[in-house]
Amino acid sequence: MNQILAEFTHFFPVWDTTRAAGLTSYLLLFISIVTGITQSFKSIHPKKRKTLNLIHESTGWFGILFGLIHGLVLMFDYDITLSIGEILIPFTAKTDTFSIGLGTLSLYIMLILIITSDYMKKIGVKLWRTIHFLSFPGYLLGLVHGIWLGPDTQKGLISLLYYITGIVVGGLVLWKIVCPRHSPKQTIQPKEEGTINS
Repeated sequence: MNQILAEFTHFFPVWDTTRAAGLTSYLLLFISIVTGITQSFKSIHPKKRKTLNLIHESTGWFGILFGLIHGLVLMFDYDITLSIGEILIPFTAKTDTFSIGLGTLSLYIMLILIITSDYMKKIGVKLWRTIHFLSFPGYLLGLVHGIWLGPDTQKGLISLLYYITGIVVGGLVLWKIVCPRHSPKQTIQPKEEGTINS
């Protein structure tokens, strides 16, 4: 078993892998949030809205996938040595307990959003919309997790990336709240493969 782990870490250095997967996951979830909000604006053409929705769904799924890789690969780190339980159960890690817990909660929230979207027809649009408001705190938790725990945050460009993306999402959310007239009152038709519109 140790030999297998050694081979794995040789081709995929744990620290580099978890950093790359974490940053990729964050950027994908950022795109998912932005496209989810943007497609609700009345000025968006229906054809463009379909394209935005496709991007919204795809980046959401891949963001969760890379988020899982980001966390689970730490089981192979000999320095940190986090167990599967510490990775999957929020606030149980023996190191950076709070920061890691925020990242785990963010991942679970995004997973809940996707699952409930797939079962929109069964749970009803009203409940689905209510649950979907979790996308904003879920994104915020991921952002704080990256800023506090990400080793690349000290680098100027990465730090700038976090703050710019955070401002963009915050601005879009504020725009929806202050100017609701820009969002069409459209009826969402439940379907087998739901969306995770924000």
